[in-house]
Amino acid sequence: MNEQEKATRYDSLIREYMRLENMVRSIPQLSLDEQMKQVDATHKVLYTPENQKLVNEYQMKMMAIQEEAKQTQLVK
Repeated sequence: MNEQEKATRYDSLIREYMRLENMVRSIPQLSLDEQMKQVDATHKVLYTPENQKLVNEYQMKMMAIQEEAKQTQLVK
């Protein structure tokens, strides 16, 4: 992969990462009242179970993108 291809791929990865980041931000969190009703204070729940699954899925994709971006920068 030449430098131009690496740069293009890196830009594409960053755009996808930012898109996923915005998707996570757009997922509604529980109200503060609902958050305060949680029994386990050591594990704060911010989302409904369905929304938490989405957040986890997006975060896993984001981690994969970060790893690929690092590899793209390392490959010569």
